[in-house]
Amino acid sequence: MADLALAAIMAIWGSSFAILRALLGGGGGHAAGSPLALVAVRMTMASALLACWMALTPRGREQLRSLRGPLLRDGTFAGALLGFGFLLQTEGLQRTSASRSGFLTGMLVVLVPVLEFLFFRKRPPAPALLGVLAAFAGMTVLSAPWTNGAAATMAGDLLTLGCALVFAGHILVLGRVSPRHPVLPMVLLQLATTGAMAAAAGPFVETQHFSGAPKLWLALLYLALFATLLAFGVQTWAQKVLPPVRVALLSSLEPVFAALWAALLIGERLTLHELAGGALIVLGVLVGEVGSALKARNQLKD
Repeated sequence: MADLALAAIMAIWGSSFAILRALLGGGGGHAAGSPLALVAVRMTMASALLACWMALTPRGREQLRSLRGPLLRDGTFAGALLGFGFLLQTEGLQRTSASRSGFLTGMLVVLVPVLEFLFFRKRPPAPALLGVLAAFAGMTVLSAPWTNGAAATMAGDLLTLGCALVFAGHILVLGRVSPRHPVLPMVLLQLATTGAMAAAAGPFVETQHFSGAPKLWLALLYLALFATLLAFGVQTWAQKVLPPVRVALLSSLEPVFAALWAALLIGERLTLHELAGGALIVLGVLVGEVGSALKARNQLKD
């Protein structure tokens, strides 16, 4: 169940690349807002909506009063990683395409098991490792760094690779701390920290503007409700039961959805090598998921 929920979230997150690219002026349009201003408003909206929802119930009010101690420390630390990743991703998205941003963010599928081994000496199960390798091959084919057009997006690609590294760290940290705390306070702390970081960093790295057009507010409402509140709520819940490598493997579906949404919403076309890479990613997810399920069934029989 957690696997299916997380896969659905990848479809929602995939749509956010095309929406943000359009808001940032992709495809020759005018930017509706500066990147970090958009992140700050999106996260503030999501945080305010969640806090209001929690304040409506006795349980929620109790959780709001509990925002201190280990919960505050863990939620803020996870939020700082999430916020730094968002800053890198949003800045990178100005300098590369929505589909390339999605593909390169998906590199976290490889970085999670590497970081987990380096920091915790934990080896991934064989099916998951095989799936990760297939997904990595798929993302290499998708991004095609050897093509002539790669040089034009180098700065954006490097920023996005940095975001993938930070997001991989976020998955590992969330896997460690989320089982200790209730979901909603953890989500609130992460979103509020990310919004605060974007608001604080924005004036130093960009000329901030925000058009306030109705279509901008509609897009931000979608991003706040679905690509932020729902998505991070499901991720925080899923990481209570799924290991980080499994989460990373499912996350490799995000660039596939990013490419599909980019083609549908803003007219970015998939090339033959992008289609081939997407197929390899899906194959990698299937190998990892089916292999892990078969291994778990065999262990139960034993």
